[in-house]
Amino acid sequence: MKRVIGLLLFLLFLSRTASALSWAYAFVVYDGRVYEVLNMPIAVSELGDVIGKVETAVNDETGRYYGNASNFYEVGTEYREVRGQSPDQVIAVEEDGVWKRAEYRFDSPYHVRELLDLLGYVLVGVGLFGMIYLLIKWRRSLRKRDFSSDETGRDS
Repeated sequence: MKRVIGLLLFLLFLSRTASALSWAYAFVVYDGRVYEVLNMPIAVSELGDVIGKVETAVNDETGRYYGNASNFYEVGTEYREVRGQSPDQVIAVEEDGVWKRAEYRFDSPYHVRELLDLLGYVLVGVGLFGMIYLLIKWRRSLRKRDFSSDETGRDS
């Protein structure tokens, strides 16, 4: 009985080591939209402005990702507009000096990290607003103090 349990535990731990995902196609995420990168080169003359870049890699074990991510391209790989095409439908992705067409497939799944990023921006905004408010209040108190000291100086 102990040998059977030991063998089952061994097989359980052994099976957990092979957990990498295999992707059907290379994709990039831009502005919450997933684009499949096709093996269709785009001429440099057809490219518009740089609109983004890969900022995070997809987790190969869980398949989770957030923000501008990719399952194939390295962090820093740029995205560009394609002239005459809406970036909502088509973008260009650089691969080894060649720009490839990437077409929209579906919206990216929501990730809690995006909420945390938004919360960070909100906190920075509230902090800046609070600092400006305190600065204005402090300056008003200085003016009141200067004004009241001017009035007491005239009476004497």
